[in-house]
Amino acid sequence: MGGGGVRPGVMGASIKDNVPSQAGWVLLTRHLRDPWSVTRLAKELAVSSRTLHRAFLRDHGMAPMAMLRRIRLQAARNLLETASSGTTVTMVALDCGFAHLGRFSQDYSRQFGESPSDTLRHARSRYRSPAQAGPSVAAHYALSRAEHA
Repeated sequence: MGGGGVRPGVMGASIKDNVPSQAGWVLLTRHLRDPWSVTRLAKELAVSSRTLHRAFLRDHGMAPMAMLRRIRLQAARNLLETASSGTTVTMVALDCGFAHLGRFSQDYSRQFGESPSDTLRHARSRYRSPAQAGPSVAAHYALSRAEHA
């Protein structure tokens, strides 16, 4: 294939030097819970750590591990916003690959301006049925349905 530019990747495809951040983003997103490091990600993509770091800075404006944290935080927010009644913040954090719960909470609050438990509380209040909410809300719901029938 000529000199430079294309290297065989562990993923079974060739990765050009100008796309490791895109392929890296896909890997990080698909394998959210994996214990990633820059070294491991670079090895998976068959590029040097320096090449990977530069590509992420150029394409995403941040280092690979900062991108991983952002991907994980967004995934956690999505899960918290659509959580079922048995979901806990701890379950979501662990499902998204966060091992240190205190750091997760701090990073989440910094990113979204509210704590993960606040997001979960708001989601539960939005999706709670009238019967679960109490008689006054249930009565209001029944009246409003009757008015529109």
